[in-house]
Amino acid sequence: MNKKTITETAITSVILITLFAVFLIGIDKALDNWEIVECYKLQANAERYEKYSPTNQGGFYITQNEKEMCEHHGIEVDAPVK
Repeated sequence: MNKKTITETAITSVILITLFAVFLIGIDKALDNWEIVECYKLQANAERYEKYSPTNQGGFYITQNEKEMCEHHGIEVDAPVK
C-alpha cells in the first residue's frame, strides 16, 4: 500500500471512532435525562393517586427497578414498591 493511503485510512478511522464515541456519550446523556423525567412523573403520580387511596391498597405503586432508577438520580418517589 501507498503511505498516503495508509495515512488517509488511519485518519479516517480515528475520525469515525471519535464520532462514534461522541454519539455514545450523547445517547447516554439523553437516556439519563429521560430517566429523570420519568422519575418526576412517577412522583407526580404518587402524589396524585395518594388522595384516592390513602392506604394504597390496590393503588399506585412502583417497581423495584423504578425505585433503583430514581434513587440513582437522587429522586425520592413516595410510593410502595411491589
